[in-house]
Amino acid sequence: MEDVETNAELAAAGESSDGLEHDLLHYILTAAADYAHTTDMTNSTRRVLQLLVQLTEAKVDVGFRWLLHSVVNAGKPVQYARYVEQYAEGTLQAALVRDLGVLQEQFPGLFYAVLPQIYAAFPDAFPGCRGIVKSAIALIDQPQVYRLGALIARGQLQLFGHRQAAITAIIGMTLESDAFEQVCFWQLLNAEVGGDEARVAGIAHYLLLEKKLDPASNSEAATGLLTLLKASSPTPSLLKSLFKYVAATENSDVGVDFSGNVLTAWLRTSKAVLLNALSELAPSTFSADMVQSVVSRWLERYSQQLDEKDRYEIQQALVPKPVAPVIEVPNLSSVERSSEHRPVTRSQKAKEDNERKRRISNSQPILRQQSRQETPKRHKNNSVDSEGSDSSSDVPMTRGRRRRNGRSLTAGDDNQSYQSSPILSSVSLSD
Repeated sequence: MEDVETNAELAAAGESSDGLEHDLLHYILTAAADYAHTTDMTNSTRRVLQLLVQLTEAKVDVGFRWLLHSVVNAGKPVQYARYVEQYAEGTLQAALVRDLGVLQEQFPGLFYAVLPQIYAAFPDAFPGCRGIVKSAIALIDQPQVYRLGALIARGQLQLFGHRQAAITAIIGMTLESDAFEQVCFWQLLNAEVGGDEARVAGIAHYLLLEKKLDPASNSEAATGLLTLLKASSPTPSLLKSLFKYVAATENSDVGVDFSGNVLTAWLRTSKAVLLNALSELAPSTFSADMVQSVVSRWLERYSQQLDEKDRYEIQQALVPKPVAPVIEVPNLSSVERSSEHRPVTRSQKAKEDNERKRRISNSQPILRQQSRQETPKRHKNNSVDSEGSDSSSDVPMTRGRRRRNGRSLTAGDDNQSYQSSPILSSVSLSD
């Protein structure tokens, strides 16, 4: 745990008293490791933990050494967790923040080397923890940034998590940090958050609308947010944040330049997606005048980067699309249900359909029967007339008598034939 090496350096510098302290800690921790070789909570293990707690309370930096032994050497994180349970400062996350901070100050190279192993041992304590992120970016150099970025990409390290409140709190903490630390911070944030639509939209809303980001005073944050937005896909949510940011800056060149920078990059990389997002945004409840104003300023200030085709397509995307009228065709069953004020079941509907089909089928044979009855009579009349031998032709037409189909009918006969009609029998004579 580098105590022997540190002791040799201190002895070479003539600081024997500090060397004696490191010698004592080395032997104490070696003995503690021998006693606490098991995960069972035996009497010897309990006595070792009590000794470590007493050393910690005496302001001896033993916590990060026990962390290294438990996680890296022994591979038993439960030993460190039990030490933390006995330690007065409380939660596991708070103990990790303290011990990792001391480790980073005294042995920065060792800190970055074992960080992924400690994360694997306590994955729930890392995401969104400001103290751990602060230790990670303090005194960091570019090779370590690249290494941590690769670990994040492989899923072997997570610093920021998915809770939006925790991410924005970490960003707010770094706005006053050293410029180089901010640059490294935004590189790590981009490695973990880049491409996540929800988290990027939350970060943009926080910096542009809540913090009203000033690129002149927070150039590192502005540059980091630009990189994050350019690598994302344009969405109506991001467009709203950009347009409202321009309005919040009172249409100043600062807001127009920032938004135009992002819009121009999207036009090159995701033109179709950008035009579609603009068309969805224009007819919404969002101020159409604000959208038109920002786009006009963008096209004016970035005229050398946009050709006529781009201008035309952008303007066409802002034109509200006509909405076709929706014609509702009433459903007979729904009308019947609304008039009866009660739902119609499937069996009732089937019964109604069968009854309707039965009435139609009953009417068809009646029509065919009437057609068969009338057709021979017409043929018989034609044959009698052509022969001129109608026996009743000499009977004079008197009141109450009419001729039908070659014979004389009285009113009673007529009424009888009228009632015998298959179709008209269903209608009263008064009608």
